[in-house]
Amino acid sequence: MPRRGVDVLLVASLIIVAGCDARSRRASARLRTENAALEQHVESLEARTRELEGTLEAMESDQDLKVGTAVHAPQVATLTVSALSGFEPGTTPEDVVLEVHVQATDGRQRPIQLVGPLEAQILRPRPNEAPEVLADLTLDPAAVRDAWRSSMFGSTYLMPITMGRPESEQPLIVHVFHEDLRTGRRLECSGNITHQPSTDSP
Repeated sequence: MPRRGVDVLLVASLIIVAGCDARSRRASARLRTENAALEQHVESLEARTRELEGTLEAMESDQDLKVGTAVHAPQVATLTVSALSGFEPGTTPEDVVLEVHVQATDGRQRPIQLVGPLEAQILRPRPNEAPEVLADLTLDPAAVRDAWRSSMFGSTYLMPITMGRPESEQPLIVHVFHEDLRTGRRLECSGNITHQPSTDSP
């Protein structure tokens, strides 16, 4: 086959392969977008279900509560350890302060006020053993109200926990509990936080 014919076939093959790759990338991007949308829809439905469960429990715990009031009253559906959580320097070189930010949302994934005590435990995972509790903090209902914070990143409840400086950069587990005094439910959530030592640390 003449050299020019070979070159034409090569160029045509490259164009076909490039077109297939482009279509494949577009298809993959579309699938990722659809999957993310479905996950968000499922999370929304789960949050709405948890809110309805809270409404039912509120009605069962208060027989004098009007049905219409209970149905339209928002309930805490989800607790989340916010990405705003992180370590700050302590008062001594041996200590750090873990600022745990907790988000609370209703069934429509909107911020909602917590009514009741809030507890956070800091756990260190151990192979083949139960996690070790490094520190904990419990806020009573009045302290929970004072812990509310609002910023451009949303509304959270701040729980500053003073603890010893972690010995490694292994992620710690943050476990949060809330006793909802409106419904009697106990809600909880978990998250991982990693301490990254500063270059200025002794």
